[in-house]
Amino acid sequence: MTAPGRRTDPGGPFDPGPAGADTHLVLEDGAGRRSLWPLWRAVPAGWRREFGPAPHAACLDRVRSGPVPS
Repeated sequence: MTAPGRRTDPGGPFDPGPAGADTHLVLEDGAGRRSLWPLWRAVPAGWRREFGPAPHAACLDRVRSGPVPS
Protein backbone atom coordinates (compact mmCIF):
# COMPACT_ATOMS: atom_id res chain seq x y z
CA MET A 1 0.00 0.00 0.00
CA THR A 2 1.26 3.47 -0.87
CA ALA A 3 1.23 6.25 1.70
CA PRO A 4 -1.06 9.20 0.91
CA GLY A 5 0.69 11.74 -1.31
CA ARG A 6 3.38 9.29 -2.44
CA ARG A 7 4.06 8.66 -6.10
CA THR A 8 3.18 5.30 -7.60
CA ASP A 9 4.07 5.97 -11.25
CA PRO A 10 7.62 5.75 -12.65
CA GLY A 11 7.72 9.37 -13.89
CA GLY A 12 10.04 12.03 -12.54
CA PRO A 13 9.01 14.42 -9.75
CA PHE A 14 8.50 17.35 -12.13
CA ASP A 15 6.55 15.39 -14.76
CA PRO A 16 2.79 15.88 -15.01
CA GLY A 17 0.81 13.43 -12.90
CA PRO A 18 -2.62 12.02 -13.68
CA ALA A 19 -4.72 14.46 -15.73
CA GLY A 20 -6.53 16.97 -13.52
CA ALA A 21 -4.99 15.69 -10.28
CA ASP A 22 -3.52 18.16 -7.78
CA THR A 23 0.08 16.96 -8.00
CA HIS A 24 2.24 20.07 -7.69
CA LEU A 25 2.89 23.32 -5.84
CA VAL A 26 4.48 26.61 -6.78
CA LEU A 27 7.09 27.66 -4.25
CA GLU A 28 8.54 31.13 -3.82
CA ASP A 29 11.76 32.20 -2.14
CA GLY A 30 12.60 35.46 -0.39
CA ALA A 31 13.75 37.03 -3.68
CA GLY A 32 10.41 36.31 -5.37
CA ARG A 33 11.71 33.46 -7.54
CA ARG A 34 9.19 30.73 -8.23
CA SER A 35 9.67 27.00 -8.62
CA LEU A 36 7.46 24.12 -9.69
CA TRP A 37 7.51 21.56 -6.88
CA PRO A 38 5.98 18.09 -6.51
CA LEU A 39 3.31 17.92 -3.82
CA TRP A 40 4.77 14.80 -2.24
CA ARG A 41 8.14 16.48 -1.50
CA ALA A 42 8.77 18.54 1.63
CA VAL A 43 9.06 22.30 1.07
CA PRO A 44 12.77 23.16 1.43
CA ALA A 45 14.06 25.71 3.90
CA GLY A 46 13.93 29.25 2.54
CA TRP A 47 10.90 28.57 0.34
CA ARG A 48 7.18 28.90 0.99
CA ARG A 49 4.04 27.68 -0.78
CA GLU A 50 2.84 30.39 -3.14
CA PHE A 51 0.21 28.41 -5.08
CA GLY A 52 -1.37 24.97 -5.03
CA PRO A 53 -1.77 22.17 -4.63
CA ALA A 54 -3.03 22.17 -8.20
CA PRO A 55 -2.56 20.25 -11.46
CA HIS A 56 0.88 20.39 -13.10
CA ALA A 57 -0.30 22.65 -15.96
CA ALA A 58 -1.83 25.25 -13.62
CA CYS A 59 1.33 25.36 -11.52
CA LEU A 60 3.55 25.64 -14.59
CA ASP A 61 1.43 28.55 -15.85
CA ARG A 62 1.85 30.25 -12.48
CA VAL A 63 5.64 29.79 -12.54
CA ARG A 64 5.82 31.20 -16.07
CA SER A 65 3.78 34.28 -15.09
CA GLY A 66 6.81 35.61 -13.21
CA PRO A 67 7.35 37.01 -9.74
CA VAL A 68 4.55 38.49 -7.70
CA PRO A 69 4.66 42.31 -7.92
CA SER A 70 5.70 43.94 -4.65
